[in-house]
Order: sequence, then C-alpha cells, then structure tokens
Amino acid sequence: MASSGDIAVADRREARERLVGILLIVASAALFGCVDGLSKLLTEVASVSQIVWARYALAMPVLLAMTPAATRSTLFRTGRPGLLVLRGLTPIGVSIAMVLAVRYMPLAEATVILFAAPFLVVALSVPVLGERVNLSRWIAVAVGFIAVIVVARPGFDELSHFAIFPMIGAVFYAIMQLVTRRATAAGERPLTILAWTLLAGTVAATPALFLSWQPLGLKGWLLMLGLGTSFGFAQLMMIAGFARAPAALLAPLAYVQIVSAVIFGMVVFHAVPDAWTLAGIVMIIGSGIYVVRHRGA
Repeated sequence: MASSGDIAVADRREARERLVGILLIVASAALFGCVDGLSKLLTEVASVSQIVWARYALAMPVLLAMTPAATRSTLFRTGRPGLLVLRGLTPIGVSIAMVLAVRYMPLAEATVILFAAPFLVVALSVPVLGERVNLSRWIAVAVGFIAVIVVARPGFDELSHFAIFPMIGAVFYAIMQLVTRRATAAGERPLTILAWTLLAGTVAATPALFLSWQPLGLKGWLLMLGLGTSFGFAQLMMIAGFARAPAALLAPLAYVQIVSAVIFGMVVFHAVPDAWTLAGIVMIIGSGIYVVRHRGA
C-alpha cells in the first residue's frame, strides 16, 4: 500500500505534467494562429495544394532537427501504423478547409468558427476515450458552440456562405486531437507521431501539387518555409501536450489561437474584428479560463 507521502509526490508529479501539457498547448495554439495567417498571405501567390504541401514537406527539417541522431533510424518504428496514418491524414482536412476559409474570410472569424473543434473534443472524449468530463467542461462546450453560432451567424449575411469551410475544419481538428490523445496514451512517442503525420501529409498532398503548381518568387518561398517550420513546431508541441494531460482539459485551452489570429490579422491585414466576432472571442476565452479554474467541478 502506498504511503501518504508517496501519494503526495505522485500528485505533485501529475500536477506538474498537466501544467507542462497546458503550456505546450498554449504555445502550439499561438503558432497555429500564425500558420493560418501565413496561409492567408500565401493565397495571394500560391495554390491551395502548394500551401497544404508546404505545411508537411517543409516541416521535415523541424522534425530532423528535433530528433537525436542516434534515434533517427527508429523514428518511424511503431506497432500502430494504421492509427498513425489516420492521425497523419486528419490535418490535411484541417489544412484544406482553413486555407479555403482564410482565402474568403477574415482570419479572426475563420479561427473562431474553427473553435467548435475543442468543444467537440470535450463532448466526444467520454465515448471515444473513456475520460470523465465534469460539469465545468460541459458548460464550456455549451458556451463554445453558442460563440461559434454568434460569429458564423448562419443565414444572416454573406459570411455564413463561407463558414462551412472552418466548420468542416473543426470536425477534422477534433478527430485529430482525439486520435492524438489515443496514440500518446498507447505509448507512441511524440516525434514518431509527428514523423508519420508529416510523411502521410506529404504523400497525400504531393500529387495535387503537380497539377496546380504556380511559380514562386523569393517572398513566396520564404513564406512557404516559414509556414512549414511553424506547422512542424505547432504539431510537435500539440502532440507533446496531449501526452501529458487529458484531452478534455487541454482542448478548450487552444483558445489562445484566436488571440494569435486576431493579432496577426490586425498587424498584417489591418483587419479589426467586428462586434459579433469580439463577443464570440470573449465567450470562448472565458469558457477556457473557466475550465482551468474549475478542473474538479
């Protein structure tokens, strides 16, 4: 039987792991906001397939840099190739949907609608992952969906016609997070999960690349490289975060991506969110903070 001291040490260790997981998800979300911002910039000079391909193929240098030389030969070693291929293909759905979304919509609005995903994760973490979801997280789910409806305003203006793109992206994003949690809970290494993600994404995106290639200048290539690097680090930190804490706790914390997208949009595109979008942002951020402050409720 474990002593009270051992239990206290284990509790502190678990608390530290959860804190690290939270910090990694926050950093990842901030980078994902930049990923979508860079994608919007690239829509002016590159095709959708080029932008999607760059997220995966040009993230490979990040993976190689983060992998110790002694373990590179075992990078793709896994007993669950089917699960990791599925995990690798789901971000493609997110990428295509969000590239189309930011082509036709302001960055902030598209990002807020995408944030139906974290609340889908909370709702599905019970039947899919068997995790316990407390009252505070169900409240966050309800507030999050209301916020998405507030921003999308279905049927009220031209914005609603394009809202389908980030909504589709939200479904793929939720599946990606759930599969990530399942893979990490099964003991898969974050670098191995990222390796399979980048490989599957590159293989799937390459055929379309040759069908719609557009010549790129120096600016275009620099943006593509920045996109791939940001995507690689964002994916790695997200995977590492989900390896340390429950999906239902971490998913709502990705609201930081909204803040990142708003700042990027204001600085680069001089786009100031309207009152409806700001209301949705406040609701989603508030629900995320509520989850953190009431983890046991």
